[in-house]
Amino acid sequence: MARCLVLLNPRAGALKDLERAPGPQTAAERIAEAFAAAGKQVDIRMVPPRDLDAALDAIARDDSHDEVIVGGGDGSVSRSLGRLLALRKTFGVLPLGTVNLLARDLGVPQPLEAAIAALAHAEPRRIDLASVNGRPFHSISGLGFFAQMARAREAARGNHGLGRYLGFAIAAFRAFFRSGRSRYELVIDGQARRVDATAVLVTNNAFADRSWRRPRLDGGEIEVVVAHAGGMRERLRLAIDVMTGGWRDNPLIEAFRAHEAVVTKLRRRRVWVATDGELSRETCPLRYEALPAAAIVMRPIVPLGAPADAPAA
Repeated sequence: MARCLVLLNPRAGALKDLERAPGPQTAAERIAEAFAAAGKQVDIRMVPPRDLDAALDAIARDDSHDEVIVGGGDGSVSRSLGRLLALRKTFGVLPLGTVNLLARDLGVPQPLEAAIAALAHAEPRRIDLASVNGRPFHSISGLGFFAQMARAREAARGNHGLGRYLGFAIAAFRAFFRSGRSRYELVIDGQARRVDATAVLVTNNAFADRSWRRPRLDGGEIEVVVAHAGGMRERLRLAIDVMTGGWRDNPLIEAFRAHEAVVTKLRRRRVWVATDGELSRETCPLRYEALPAAAIVMRPIVPLGAPADAPAA
């Protein structure tokens, strides 16, 4: 049996909710018990985000675990990607955040007990990553509206339970209309063009036509999505299409599949970028690159009769 280490972010919203559940057990004890009930023995450690790098460095020196599961949101996983890749270990994702894009696209269920049961019987699979200025990420990196979204996520972080999701939705709606028009220069697989846009999004593999889910994580490409600038009526239509799934058909949206892309916000040397939900200040130009088969992850076993590339288990 593989030796598995679980690193839990104590700031994760779902973990705080678990701590408030009635009973004498801590959240870590409840999670360890759920893994044991599913047939997997784990070593659990509570690690704040500021200590995650040090914890992973200690694992590199110790090397007593075959698998590492990161319990948190998309940002917790993204912050640890560089060191997880350096460890050359299989890693998994226990979804404890608000959005959980990677866990969802890997087929890890959102309810905690179901996620633990799925990870207890997962199998190693290679998936793609992408990088921005040399730093790997697993799902999305964006400018404009998406940087505003990262601030919205921070504003909603203090809420609990359903209030966390409602606060996130309200803040995201406000961010959409506060995003202004900017001029960008894009170089996509060597082809240059300039656009006036409210947002530019780069994804590790493409989202499906009618959803914000990626049907596959091994396509070996990135997608550059441009939300062109428009009037208030056009932006309202786009907001509705984003919420209802018809965003690809909106006339303000233009998308490009590529292996490399360079994004420059004109007249700005430093820009705010939201990568897997985490906000950072980056220097232009932003160089994006697809990293095919870069990571080995724990992916729930696809049930009998389901397509081999099905995202859900």
